[in-house]
Amino acid sequence: MFDFLNNSKDKRIENNIKLFSIHIPKTAGTSFRKSLKEIYGESKVKRFDLNTHKFHLDESPFTAKKMSNKIEVLHGHMRYDMLIEKFILKERTPVITWLRDPVERVISNYLYLSKRLGDELDEERKGLNILKKMQRTLMEYAHDEFNQNRMSKFLSGIKLEDIFFIGITEYYSEDLNDLAKLLHWKNVDEFKVNITDKKAYAINEDEKLIIRKLNSKDEELYQKALLLRQKRISEILKNF
Repeated sequence: MFDFLNNSKDKRIENNIKLFSIHIPKTAGTSFRKSLKEIYGESKVKRFDLNTHKFHLDESPFTAKKMSNKIEVLHGHMRYDMLIEKFILKERTPVITWLRDPVERVISNYLYLSKRLGDELDEERKGLNILKKMQRTLMEYAHDEFNQNRMSKFLSGIKLEDIFFIGITEYYSEDLNDLAKLLHWKNVDEFKVNITDKKAYAINEDEKLIIRKLNSKDEELYQKALLLRQKRISEILKNF
């Protein structure tokens, strides 16, 4: 086991991590985690959620003593700037993430949270009528600063060019295959988990435009990532 380096000014956690995977909400991260477990093994891939209030390893409170040297992959909701404050990242350890069209990501996140709230309340069984009275609309959700530019917030402290691999959710299958080539994975299985059903939800073009403007930093980030993706594809075609 590793522990904090109490005899050093550097209080970050040493580790044997081979891959850090930053899971931005609603960018196919849960599906990707299942693939990682198939590749590296169930016990070697851990979900790690990190924010200003709590640290969780596989949904249990995290301490440095739980950082087994057998863990090879950390995947979860963790901002990069907080990640590097918590862990020692070796120079060659890949950091990867997935991005998604900002408007589609916001809508999907809203619908996912709405469903989660409904499931937790279980109003029909309990004879309640709270959800209809208290639930925010999509546009109210989108205007909350906390819900804006979340991809940029998760990647604060690192340039896109310095990220080993940026997958695009809209091209999930193709990009998963590209990542497999770069990391020399074999027989990668693709999973589809937590797919948000948006068929019953109508949103007009004006609302989409408002959401895109509210997430202008994410829009810029996403467009840059698309350009980097094209460059990556060209390099892979040359080398494989």
